[in-house]
Amino acid sequence: MTGRWQMMVALSLCVALFCANWTALYVAQQAISRDLHLTSAAGVWLIYLYPAALLGVLIPVKGRLGVLLLGLGAFCLASAGAALAPNGAMLIGCRAGQGLAAAIVLRAGFELAREHFRGTEWGPALVIPVALAVPALIAGPVIGGAITDFLSFRWVFLINVPLTVVALVLVALFTPRRALPAHPRPR
Repeated sequence: MTGRWQMMVALSLCVALFCANWTALYVAQQAISRDLHLTSAAGVWLIYLYPAALLGVLIPVKGRLGVLLLGLGAFCLASAGAALAPNGAMLIGCRAGQGLAAAIVLRAGFELAREHFRGTEWGPALVIPVALAVPALIAGPVIGGAITDFLSFRWVFLINVPLTVVALVLVALFTPRRALPAHPRPR
């Protein structure tokens, strides 16, 4: 496995983390609303602000690896902030921060992948994140429910901190520093 395939696996783990994080709150929302005294409108914001913020993926990025690592760091901080949020307003703000940070990582990761996979390799490279995203979306509510039932809703956010640090290290280690030449030579 070359460095670029390892990079793709690391980026795909980020995608899986963001997908599970997205759907984990569907189950935890009741506990959050009860513990932080959220109104029903605030509960809706809590759930739908994350995917809405993911629309930030449409923002063009430059300095792809640096921006990606910055986005992962921001996701880590927003997750910690959400775990420690003393009220609903701060939690909702941190949730928006998580969504924007995830959007930055996804956009920068997509651009990095496009630099390293061209032609017939592009399709197979995209299979990896999709193969991890779908089960992560399905597993999110199960994970969120188990964490909320056995620990606290705060752990739904706090678990993201070490997972994001691992993702950050893997992406930093496995991302090749040079892209493929503009016109790759035939093999």
